[in-house]
Amino acid sequence: MKVLKKGAMSDGTKIQIEEWSEDYSFMPYGRTIGVYAKSKMSHEGSFTPKGNEIYRFEFDFNSNKEAEQVFNSLLNGNSVLADYKSKLTRKEYADCI
Repeated sequence: MKVLKKGAMSDGTKIQIEEWSEDYSFMPYGRTIGVYAKSKMSHEGSFTPKGNEIYRFEFDFNSNKEAEQVFNSLLNGNSVLADYKSKLTRKEYADCI
């Protein structure tokens, strides 16, 4: 995995565009955004989000172009993470963002 871009949202949440296709050839170039945000909820089990703790959430988009647009929109405050719940890799964690 290679990080293509890094940034922080206005609330300090760190975000990055990730490139996984070098490791997994079936994945399109640069379509993943990794977000290190405080979880709003807790889930049972190990390695799951816990309320008020930083957790890595992963969002997958259709293309690098779409990921770039979302990344920029999050950085400049035109959108929030909750706008992209449908793009979460782990949809069961949608209540955490």
